[in-house]
Amino acid sequence: MRTDLTFPNPKVTSGAGNQDSWYRYYAGYSSAFVKYSLETLAPSARTVLDPWNGSGTTTVVAAGRRQAAFGFDVNPVTVVIARARLLGAGVQGSINALAADVAGHAHPVRMTDDPLRFWFSPDSAAQLRALELSIRRLLIDSAATDEVLQDVNSLSSLASFFYTALFRTVRALASPTSGTNPTWWKRPAAGAALRIPKKVIIERFRAAAAELAQGLHREAFDTRTSVKLAVGDSRHLPLSDDEVGAVVTSPPYCTRMDYGIATRPELAVLRFEEADLSYLRGAMVGTPTITGEDQDDDSLGAEASAFLRKVREHPSAASQGYYTKYFRQYYAAMDASLKELRRVMAPDAPLVMVVQDGYYKNVHNDVPGIIADIARAHDFSLEARQDFHISRTIGGMNPSSRQYRKDSSAIESVVVLR
Repeated sequence: MRTDLTFPNPKVTSGAGNQDSWYRYYAGYSSAFVKYSLETLAPSARTVLDPWNGSGTTTVVAAGRRQAAFGFDVNPVTVVIARARLLGAGVQGSINALAADVAGHAHPVRMTDDPLRFWFSPDSAAQLRALELSIRRLLIDSAATDEVLQDVNSLSSLASFFYTALFRTVRALASPTSGTNPTWWKRPAAGAALRIPKKVIIERFRAAAAELAQGLHREAFDTRTSVKLAVGDSRHLPLSDDEVGAVVTSPPYCTRMDYGIATRPELAVLRFEEADLSYLRGAMVGTPTITGEDQDDDSLGAEASAFLRKVREHPSAASQGYYTKYFRQYYAAMDASLKELRRVMAPDAPLVMVVQDGYYKNVHNDVPGIIADIARAHDFSLEARQDFHISRTIGGMNPSSRQYRKDSSAIESVVVLR
């Protein structure tokens, strides 16, 4: 185990600058953490990968260092956001004028099946949809119709930027319907759909674009630096064997957090219907829905097997059923992902992961230790682990958890495998 590594705390704090708070993502980490990881562990790596790319911190930092980058995520929303972050700060002076042009060409688009009507009245949904169609016609295809955007993988950074501004607009306007759990959204009661005046929608959209422009990374990206961002699954990466020189990432937390529902407002902008949302939720590592992905406990290693046995033997309701299946499913997905990472990584490439532990009732779930144990079966060795104390977690917000554990803190670990 190395003792000479001193990682900065990866957590993005409430006082973070514009670049790190550009589009807040619960499992996101700071650009300083990525810079330290690459400078210290992979300064000459030709390619950098994040298989759970989220809002794109790894890929934007790698691009700033002129290291070719791959970023994949099963959620198309985060692919759009990550692509938007590659827009150079040099366009900042044009953003206000472009936002005004998008708003000026936005004419209401009424659709009875618009997913935006989950929250908004028909008139408000029509005005928000008008902005989306205006972005498409001005920045993607002048002949675009109101059909679903087919491929986010081919969006330009500029078009992605304005989609992200619309994401932020919808999320902010829908916020009165969010609950105490910030990853869940409620449909307004019948007759209580949100009615937002057109003027307010336009003002919020233009303000969102201006705020996002302030947070664009200042690095002068070399246009010869290759950055590939696409919808992709960590268990099936579209990369060749030994192609990757370094991985910096944070896999989905093992907390039953529903990342699909968490991005429902953004997915509504992309016209995701309920069936689409259900499919996406099932495709995610860490999904709280039971998908049938499974393995024998023993095949996941001694540490995972011991934890699963404690869950299964716990006297609380559903321990032997849902919860054992959920945790086994999570570790089976991580096992498949680590196997795939071993395939695409060069033999001596570092894998740097931000992983958070947790509890099932009063049973400690040492996620960093279990993942490191699983990784050994795929010829990884643990090079370093550095722990950071997290005082408050989303899991700790559930009042029922306090009967088993009054402390809602957690340990977030930087795990280095090679």
